[in-house]
Amino acid sequence: MGLKAYLNDIVEAVVTTAKGMRITARYGVDPKEEVTLQYPEERWEIPEGYRGFLHNDIKTCISCSMCVKVCPVDCISLEAVRGADKKMVLASYDINIGRCMYCGLCVEVCPPKSLKHTAGYEMASESRGELILHFIAEDAGEVKARVARQVAEAAAKAEAAKAEDQAAAKAAEVPSSGTKPAEEKKPE
Repeated sequence: MGLKAYLNDIVEAVVTTAKGMRITARYGVDPKEEVTLQYPEERWEIPEGYRGFLHNDIKTCISCSMCVKVCPVDCISLEAVRGADKKMVLASYDINIGRCMYCGLCVEVCPPKSLKHTAGYEMASESRGELILHFIAEDAGEVKARVARQVAEAAAKAEAAKAEDQAAAKAAEVPSSGTKPAEEKKPE
């Protein structure tokens, strides 16, 4: 490397630095170009299609567990039991947003579209346990016990109705005391 190449490198470094400083000065001095946002008071407008925190509308959720199966990081947990009407009843539905990578696969696969991304993105916490969103306030054991009682009551009602129908059928077979049974034909 000669003196000429050395001087060319120095000139190139000075020219490149001057170009960079010109761009920086233009953005730093132009009052129309606002770069800094005063965050807590002002917030960026959320763009359409933004994937924020997940929210599940448990009133429309059918407990199909498709979201749990498709989640690549297993951040969704769901417990469901079969109710008296043979439909699934949610016992617990939790999403660990500390583990979620916001890919949106669970939202796409949800048949009733009860799972959606919100515009939320702020959730500072001091422990990982605070990052688990519980969508059912009741304890899973309480829900399972309540549904089991409902199933037992429905089974008892069905059994009582069946016994009543059988009793009615027997009563229809046995003639009452006021009527004569049909006479049988005697061979002559």
